[in-house]
Amino acid sequence: MNPIRTIVFTDLDDTLIQTKHKIPQGANFSLGATDQAGRALSFFTQAQQRLLALFEHQKALIIPVTGRDTKALNRVQYLFNDYAIVSHGALVLKNNQLEPDWLKQINSDLAHWAPLLEQNNQQIQQIIQTHHLNARVRVVIDQQVPAYVSIKGEGRALAVIKQYNTLRKDFRIHENGRNHALLPPYTSKKKAVQYLQEKLAINKNDLVIGLGDSLSDLPFMQACQFSMVPNTSQISRQLNNVSI
Repeated sequence: MNPIRTIVFTDLDDTLIQTKHKIPQGANFSLGATDQAGRALSFFTQAQQRLLALFEHQKALIIPVTGRDTKALNRVQYLFNDYAIVSHGALVLKNNQLEPDWLKQINSDLAHWAPLLEQNNQQIQQIIQTHHLNARVRVVIDQQVPAYVSIKGEGRALAVIKQYNTLRKDFRIHENGRNHALLPPYTSKKKAVQYLQEKLAINKNDLVIGLGDSLSDLPFMQACQFSMVPNTSQISRQLNNVSI
């Protein structure tokens, strides 16, 4: 009989780490991630570290499933296992290198969607300039793969962009606070998780746990046996609005 494994697919920002102003009052914390200049950016609370320690005690395979690109993941102060899913699911990595079978799987989509990502980027830049908005936009390219359109800005600016952006309907949309992303079909945390489940031959006897905070995390979490959600997350806020 094969041993039962524990596999944890986990989002990072606002799930296992967060910026200082989001740390609960009175919580002890330590460095979680740095910015590009090496300055402290995000932090683990003691409770989050304890959760990771519980998974480690079970010899769990802990796989990050994150909107961070490869470089930003490498600035997280935790040594994950071999595999990682980055850039909102556009890339599957092993030992920091793009999985060749995953690249083969998405190659046909890349040819079609890469120009559309750039068109959307240009249209949003024009909207920002025309309406003098406090926002910025770019196509995130990770290991030469055009992953998604990233939009950051204050609430009014994002609302104006949504109003005038005619190309966004072709993309899936991730929205959480000041961070918005327009995702092509191949940029999918759920598809990437399912790819690794197949590659790792995960079966019904293995324990598979999904952790996330955003509504956009729900599809990959639902591909797991159990889900865990921080009580201050976007998912929790949505659940609080549901009458039971």
